[in-house]
Amino acid sequence: MLGWFILLGIIAGFMIGTYYLYHYWTNFNKINDILEEGVLSRPKPVPKLNRKAYELAYQKNTDFRESEENDLKPRKVHEIYAFHHIFTPEDNEGCLSDDHGKEELIEEELNTEELDNDFDKPEINEEGVEEEQEVIEIQDISESEVQDEEEELSVQQIQENSKGGLHMPELQQVGGLELIKTPVVIGENVVQTMEVSDLPLVMTAIKVRDINATITELITDVITDKVIIQGIIHKQIFFVGTDNVIHHQAEDVEFSTFVDVPGAEPGMDVLVEPTIEHIVSDLILDGNVLHQKVVLQFFVKVLSVQQLIVETGTGPLVKVERVIGENSVQTMINNEVTLAVPAVKIVDVTAEVIDLVADVIEDKVIIQGVIHKQLFYIGTDDVEHHQAEDIPFSEFVEIPGAEPGMNVQVHPNVEHIKQELSPDGTTVSQEIVLELFVKVTETVQINVATGDDSLVMLPEVIGENTKQILSETTVTLDQPAIKIKEIDAVFENLNTVVISDKVIVQGIIRKQIFFISEDNVELHQEENVPFSTFVEITGARPGMNVDVIPEISFIKPILSPAGDVLTQKVIGDIFVKVTENIQFNVNEVGPYGV
Repeated sequence: MLGWFILLGIIAGFMIGTYYLYHYWTNFNKINDILEEGVLSRPKPVPKLNRKAYELAYQKNTDFRESEENDLKPRKVHEIYAFHHIFTPEDNEGCLSDDHGKEELIEEELNTEELDNDFDKPEINEEGVEEEQEVIEIQDISESEVQDEEEELSVQQIQENSKGGLHMPELQQVGGLELIKTPVVIGENVVQTMEVSDLPLVMTAIKVRDINATITELITDVITDKVIIQGIIHKQIFFVGTDNVIHHQAEDVEFSTFVDVPGAEPGMDVLVEPTIEHIVSDLILDGNVLHQKVVLQFFVKVLSVQQLIVETGTGPLVKVERVIGENSVQTMINNEVTLAVPAVKIVDVTAEVIDLVADVIEDKVIIQGVIHKQLFYIGTDDVEHHQAEDIPFSEFVEIPGAEPGMNVQVHPNVEHIKQELSPDGTTVSQEIVLELFVKVTETVQINVATGDDSLVMLPEVIGENTKQILSETTVTLDQPAIKIKEIDAVFENLNTVVISDKVIVQGIIRKQIFFISEDNVELHQEENVPFSTFVEITGARPGMNVDVIPEISFIKPILSPAGDVLTQKVIGDIFVKVTENIQFNVNEVGPYGV
């Protein structure tokens, strides 16, 4: 009998343990919620990330804020965000390849029918009342929806990670990206050459005292894999004549050489550093001829201006051209020209754009210029004639983000010229198709991250500083004045000299004085005031580059009681930036920052 009771107890214990084990595994998520939050809640289904949400991260989930740090002037900082998916073991199961996993992530919209049917069931609370389940919805956002509330809602929904649900891609800041226009180093090389010359002297010499030589009129021409260098060696020769007097004689010697630079192509930029290494001279023919050997060295660097998307954050502080935008516009110009001599045939018509002027306004660039045409034709006298014509034009191109004061580059291209000679040969009708490619950039200074990609050469910021100057002058007016209407002043003819830890700035303050005379007539008088000052910049050294931005901040005129003498107090701000060209490898990234 006791054995039966023991057997029944074992069976009952096994059944009770099995029940609680089953209950534990089927309510694992509920137990976690109870332990962590103290409330009973069901896991919420989370939609997968679609492609539009990914593109929105680059296009709209971007922080634009005003910042003056490390900039020449206030700018908008562009910080890129990207989505990073966290794969779980369940994600990898059944995936044939990584591409399959990516397709799962970029489904265009959430298919709610694919969710577990258990999520669709109503939830019953402790009072027995059915609760409507909360489901996170993701809106299909088009490119035209740019309202702040919708953007904040999308970001908030993406950042939420419901407990017990699917793993969500996280919105993480991956660092700033900048689209810059920068010179990329294609290659560099050094070449040496020796120029030998014989100079007949104006007087018989007994000794050469000194020879000073400089290289002038340096010209470079880039061909495939080579750079041709031409110029003149200008020499100042000082020698002692037979009369024991030091005489002077000048000489110009032309030279030409070339250097191999693999990768060089026509149209690229060239930097050449010429050096006169050594000069050897001998007097020959009884001192009447000076025999000279000049050893030259040329360091050549070939650069190609390119647009790169680089990563910022750490690295050297450099001054770069940030690309604001670019666009192109085409225009057709029709005109009719009367020939000086009746023609029987048009030989050729060429056209080029000259006197190009571009003006940046808000979100637009206005372009003006002249199309210079050369018309060659055969006249009725069977002689080829030439006739030139200038046609002015004006056009504009839209570039969002462009603002007055930004830099602009315009590349014109005459795409097509069509001419038609009238039956009587006196006029020529022409159609010219002109394309204008416009790029707007802004000069800023940023920290560019170094890497293993393109080798660039950029000016590194050594230091900058601002100094105020006070100029007080007194000028006698041409006629007595009863009132000073206006005084316009600008800085002009600026010259800079870099010395150790300082920059000397010189120039003139040009003032335009407008005043009312005693007969109530407005008169004008100009005054030029020279100035000189220095700005302390730690780290500045001779040979470095200098940028000077002067500005008149205050003008106070004081007119004498008689009205014939004007005293002026002018305060100006002199901003100086010292840079030095360096080259380093940057870290290039893709347009989406991934």
